[in-house]
Amino acid sequence: MNRRIEYIIDEILDQYMYADSTFRPWIIGFSGGKDSTVLLTLVWLALRKVKEQVMPFQLRRPIYVVCNDTMVENPIISSYVDDVLTQIEKKALDEGLPIYVRKTVPRLEDSFWVNVIGKGYPVPNMAFRWCTDRMKIKPTARIINEQIDEYGEVVILIGTRKAESVTRARSIRKHEKHGQRLTHHPTMHNTYVYAPIKELMLEEVWYIINAIPCPWGFDNKILFNIYLDASADDYECPTVVTDNSHGTCGQSRFGCWVCTVVKDDKSMRSLIKNGREWMQPLYDFRIELDSERNVIENRIPLVRLAA
Repeated sequence: MNRRIEYIIDEILDQYMYADSTFRPWIIGFSGGKDSTVLLTLVWLALRKVKEQVMPFQLRRPIYVVCNDTMVENPIISSYVDDVLTQIEKKALDEGLPIYVRKTVPRLEDSFWVNVIGKGYPVPNMAFRWCTDRMKIKPTARIINEQIDEYGEVVILIGTRKAESVTRARSIRKHEKHGQRLTHHPTMHNTYVYAPIKELMLEEVWYIINAIPCPWGFDNKILFNIYLDASADDYECPTVVTDNSHGTCGQSRFGCWVCTVVKDDKSMRSLIKNGREWMQPLYDFRIELDSERNVIENRIPLVRLAA
């Protein structure tokens, strides 16, 4: 497994130093979850190799760690991510690495409560998922476009993996090209996509988090325990253990605490079950939002105006 990890680090180093002769910036979408943590870890270790073994003055390509805050994130994750971003920024400066943190938020008119309370939008569901574009895609796109305006092109590094799901594997294979690391972004001009960890299995992801010291000096046990507490009660995932305290961990997904697109927020329910009882009112309010979504009495009737 260590050889496999070293291979990915060396591939990232090669792409950063040699395979791409330009200095177009790299943008890492960082959620603070397990996959984006592993992605940033391996990129950080590759940059250390450049600095220590190759030529430090070659560290000219900027890397932007972009974190999107919808302003309705799961409070546990939101607090954790804020602490992590602070540490990333500090450690990158201390080590002289060209890693810069950028945190985005939706514009006021695109925020959740302005749309739900102010504009009267129904809360999102699969048929009307208005939140993703306004609260996530647009804020991140603004950062990307700023870099394109300055450098002409950008490369987005993503932490997607084929082993996540059949659908994700199909999507990755659809866009990848044999023998090429970079692929064109399907919707954004002058934008390329690089997925260094796409072949990693879940066990390898947890091995990296548990066995490799966090390069920005944070305690990865905090992240591990968040996943452990958020493990839904209907499934668990095995992990490669590095000591006796590592038993099993959930592969729960974290999102907005108000999210009504999912049928049930299993991660929040499990966090409550495992000691975060203060989140119960949030969980109950989310259910109330969902239950009242299609109550016709709550909607203003459509009035047809005469021509």
